Amino acid sequence: MYITLTEKQWIEILLNKNLTKTIDISIFQTLYSFEGYKAYASQIGLILGYKGKSPHGVLNLEIGRYAKRIAKIYDIEFTKRSNKKYKFWDLFFNGWEEDKYFVWQLKKELVKALEATNLVGETRLAEELSCDMGALTEGIKKTITINAYERNPKARKKCIEKYGYDCFICGFNFQKNYGELGKEFIHVHHLKPLSEIKEEYEVNPIQDLRPVCPNCHAMLHRKIPAYSIEEIQNIIKGQTP
Repeated sequence: MYITLTEKQWIEILLNKNLTKTIDISIFQTLYSFEGYKAYASQIGLILGYKGKSPHGVLNLEIGRYAKRIAKIYDIEFTKRSNKKYKFWDLFFNGWEEDKYFVWQLKKELVKALEATNLVGETRLAEELSCDMGALTEGIKKTITINAYERNPKARKKCIEKYGYDCFICGFNFQKNYGELGKEFIHVHHLKPLSEIKEEYEVNPIQDLRPVCPNCHAMLHRKIPAYSIEEIQNIIKGQTP
């Protein structure tokens, strides 16, 4: 009999760093950012920086590894797919085929656990995604930053304490332009390409993060991997990137 994990169990799992890796949180947060907590697996792969014919391939492998780590601690019987193969993904998601794509939808217990642990992610505008994703961008409401340490308010605070609330690229300051409405508003950009972040990687707020305005942040993400800070600064100056 297949056993569904409870919200309490998911909270324990999400907070257990031996079980839950950065990439796992990234997958969940990206799905959470979509309407109905569902998206094509390929969409998730593209957003997280994976390319090729199967951008979801790396995610499938990680989901399998993640499920096996969880199964060592919790009493779980995986749904059989075929001989000696299991549908590991259905521990986390409701899933179904839609045209030529496969849809993942976060299970409600996992959604509640993400909310309870404040791991839903830091939202960004959909326009920040690369525009070359084609039809796979349909339905995107918002997306997120992926690194668990970057999401930590302490990392954001340390970055801003060092660099301030002026956009590191264009110098725009929201409070100076909007008064109280713009007080302490700024995006934080991760300099390291998402696809290069490994499980053991921990962000350094001073070396790895920069405050940027939403416009410059969107321009940084006009391609995958993202433009560098210097490239966007040169574009603003009228120089060829």
